[in-house]
Amino acid sequence: MKTINGIVIGLLLGLGAGLWMGVNIGRDVPLSSNPFKEPTVAETLGDKAERLYDDAREAINEQLKE
Repeated sequence: MKTINGIVIGLLLGLGAGLWMGVNIGRDVPLSSNPFKEPTVAETLGDKAERLYDDAREAINEQLKE
């Protein structure tokens, strides 16, 4: 009975840690950050602006290569 309890507790702790890190990986934030914290408007706009800049830079580089 002691080993079954240890296995169940280990599975629950592993599930919790895996879920915590999985959510952070999906949001592309550091693994140890709080997965329940909603991103601020500034963070969201900064991420979108960074993606827009990267896409524009790649498009310009492709046009210059041709």
